Amino acid sequence: MDLGLKGKIAIVTGGAVGIGKGIVECLSREGATVVIVDLNMEAAKRVADQVGNKSIAIKVDLTQKTDVENAVKTTLDKFGKIDILVNNAGVSRNIKFVDINPEEWDRIFNINVKGLYLITRAILPHMIQRRYGKIINISSMVGKEGIPDFSHYCASKFAVIGLTQSLAKEYAEYDLNINAVCPGVVRTSLWNDNLLPTMAKEQGISPDEAFKNFCKTIPLGRPQTPEDIGNVVTFLASDISKNMTGQGINVTSGMQMH
Repeated sequence: MDLGLKGKIAIVTGGAVGIGKGIVECLSREGATVVIVDLNMEAAKRVADQVGNKSIAIKVDLTQKTDVENAVKTTLDKFGKIDILVNNAGVSRNIKFVDINPEEWDRIFNINVKGLYLITRAILPHMIQRRYGKIINISSMVGKEGIPDFSHYCASKFAVIGLTQSLAKEYAEYDLNINAVCPGVVRTSLWNDNLLPTMAKEQGISPDEAFKNFCKTIPLGRPQTPEDIGNVVTFLASDISKNMTGQGINVTSGMQMH
């Protein structure tokens, strides 16, 4: 099926690695030109070269208004339009609530929420003027149901859902589609560097064995890949989903069902 993304211009934040890279690959596979916004320029440029379609990388600190506005201006100067914005950039850390200091709280919210706010605010006037735009925010299954040891991350992802719903209603009159995707278990650096070593140590087994055991608790018995998330984002970025807005789409192999 042709999703009609040839000639579309997309910005993907945090597109250099992990889920973001999977999203970039899926969008470009459908013919979109992708602007990869990331602090990791080496990886971002590598992905841009890999996917082609005139895709480029721009180094941006999403917590800095000037950085964000310059990236949007650069994109508009080069391509003349922005059709799709994917707010993917995010950070996480497992830590007890009583151990979260204000600096750690701000670090999570500055990237996961303020960064989304800044770049969306910079792009919305352009989309409003054109009466066209697809905004896809990457939340999480823990943006709908909190879990222990991730309170600040959960709170930030709940905020993403709230922003998605508010903006969807506020800008529906301009025919903008604003949705969220809620991934379940994607084996990124968070799992490999934090969760799995802890789980493996507690169980006295290897990280790979710990991950296999965890996957047995998933209804479909398998985790998600970056491509799984990218495929759903690509669908939401297309006009096939033109009657969907304000939604939080679960991609969790059944771990989340509401």
